[in-house]
Amino acid sequence: METIAREQAYLDEAAKLLEHRLFFYSQYTADMNDAIMALVYERLRRAGNPATVPGSLPVTCFGDLWTARVGTVGLNPSWKQYLSKDRTELVGKDRHFETLRSLGARARGELTDAQLQRAITTMRGYFEPDKPVYSWFAGLSRVVEGFGASFRDGSAAHLDLVQEVTDPFWSDVFKADRDAGAAMLEADLPFLRWQIEAFALLAVICTSRTVLDTVVRITSAEVIETGTFAKRRWTIAQAKLNKQAVAVVGWNIPLVRQPGLTREEQTQLGSFLRARVEAAGLFPRLA
Repeated sequence: METIAREQAYLDEAAKLLEHRLFFYSQYTADMNDAIMALVYERLRRAGNPATVPGSLPVTCFGDLWTARVGTVGLNPSWKQYLSKDRTELVGKDRHFETLRSLGARARGELTDAQLQRAITTMRGYFEPDKPVYSWFAGLSRVVEGFGASFRDGSAAHLDLVQEVTDPFWSDVFKADRDAGAAMLEADLPFLRWQIEAFALLAVICTSRTVLDTVVRITSAEVIETGTFAKRRWTIAQAKLNKQAVAVVGWNIPLVRQPGLTREEQTQLGSFLRARVEAAGLFPRLA
């Protein structure tokens, strides 16, 4: 009986996802999608800064944000998404994203709509089978799956506070020059907030204390519960964006830092946060 119940639960969840996608697509008229794409194009064409990885494009999403109902948020994309250990551009099967070189462009401002569409398509397909997914996502994927979503099936996508890909990481830029780091952050936060609202995400999972505090701030979320689970201090908050409740959840210590979590604990953390969100009445289900 337990096996049958698990299988039925899986089928129910699959049906919910299908229902969500059909509803989502029905809401996006051609005009709405054009308006969204225009803003994404604008972000991709924006000039970089001194720390930007040469030839890179800002990563506006990891995975299919157009179908996601859950978003995860980190600090900023790793330079390892574009460069090898010896700091040469990844090419061929090792390439994670399109670059100015792969698109045949000299500068971001010269990118055509067709070139930008290709770049976005690559971003949306980041988690497709046989793609070189960065190892950082392994633990986060387990948390997301425990939460009831998946990068693989398009029900979850990843975003960052700072979309610009920098070398060194944004946190190191900030430590070396607080003004420069803060300027990068404040330049990109409006785009992140717009993404959370425009793509009607139902839940946002924050991967560190800095990310959590920042997302709570930019969404004017109200903290409603905190606690400790699996060596992490967690928080549940509620934001109201475009008259829709958005659950903002997260923890204090990044998954890749000590004290570490086992694979089972990572999945359990996601399941626990999902249960706390539902208990808080933020939404009865994620579809």
